[in-house]
Amino acid sequence: MKFIIDHTDYIGSSKRLIYDAEEFSFETEPSIQEINFDIVINRLSLSAVDDDNKIVQLRGFCGYKEWQKSNYEPPKYKAGILKVAGHLEEGFSYSVSKDDLPMFINVQSGWLCIGNPEKKGNTVEFINNCVVVIDDDKEFISLWLKPETLPDI
Repeated sequence: MKFIIDHTDYIGSSKRLIYDAEEFSFETEPSIQEINFDIVINRLSLSAVDDDNKIVQLRGFCGYKEWQKSNYEPPKYKAGILKVAGHLEEGFSYSVSKDDLPMFINVQSGWLCIGNPEKKGNTVEFINNCVVVIDDDKEFISLWLKPETLPDI
């Protein structure tokens, strides 16, 4: 699966990233009901909309008991739009990996990394406090999330 980063626009400034510790889940508010398809990272869904398949929300299960404590920080990033390249059939979910990716939490900074926290690449903040890293082949490396609050870890 390939991704496209566009730094000429930004749609995510009005979104809030929330972690619900009782439900072990992430949610972006406000949410959108009509989507094209979902991109799945572990059990999180990133929803794509419109003709250009831009990612506009994130939601789903992400159990904090699976998070490994670390000192990792997200790479430098700037705001923009994350799009899914190509044409994928609507109404389906597509996973970036067959296996669950590791999750690392920095409790001091509040950043959670899903994927490889050490590999560098191209970055974009596509929703407030949601950053993705892709490689030069436009493949997924990592997703960085900083919710408004964290559970007690």
